[in-house]
Amino acid sequence: MNDSPKQQVARLDDIERRGRSIPVREHFGIHGFGANAYTPTEDGTLINEHDESGSGQEELYIVLDGNATFEVDGETIDAPAGTFVAVQPGSRRKATGDGTVLALGGTPGEAFQAIDWGEAWPLHSESMTAYGEQRYGDALDAVRRGLEQFPDQPGLNFNYACFSSLAGDIDDQTFGHLRRSVELFPPFRQQVRLDNDLAAARDDPRFEEALR
Repeated sequence: MNDSPKQQVARLDDIERRGRSIPVREHFGIHGFGANAYTPTEDGTLINEHDESGSGQEELYIVLDGNATFEVDGETIDAPAGTFVAVQPGSRRKATGDGTVLALGGTPGEAFQAIDWGEAWPLHSESMTAYGEQRYGDALDAVRRGLEQFPDQPGLNFNYACFSSLAGDIDDQTFGHLRRSVELFPPFRQQVRLDNDLAAARDDPRFEEALR
């Protein structure tokens, strides 16, 4: 890699991978927007099914190599290398294929804030794979194991609340982790009120108590 105060240059193979994720933003020290690339899982998943209704984040996906198939709100999009796919926050999206996809994201009018997953990344990645396959109990189990090692990791606390809500396993711990996630990462305070994954938890009176 060629570094200077004004520019940095790297090829995909220069960036140390975390499982199937290529942490582009962290590699370059980017603070203004999210940027990560993804390679497929064994079953061909490139982008786990999700929406960004909670964060309000707009996302742009670029197929760097190979081929991908996106599904956005039920519409199928064939995306060979060189294809751009822009998705608005409230749309459900997922992608499969055999290539590499770069995802760029940011919330209009807001400063970008990122969570540092650090050594918790492997369990986060495991949980998100299960989440994308709608195996919410398995996703919750991975997060529980992560929290045993990293109890103050804000993303794990937030995802505990999301996955327990989706799994129908809502209890006091759900709201305890929800409260802790907001304490550790204040931007979550707005997201918890909008994220579809927390819909069941928001119907519980303990939800508002957790945010006081």
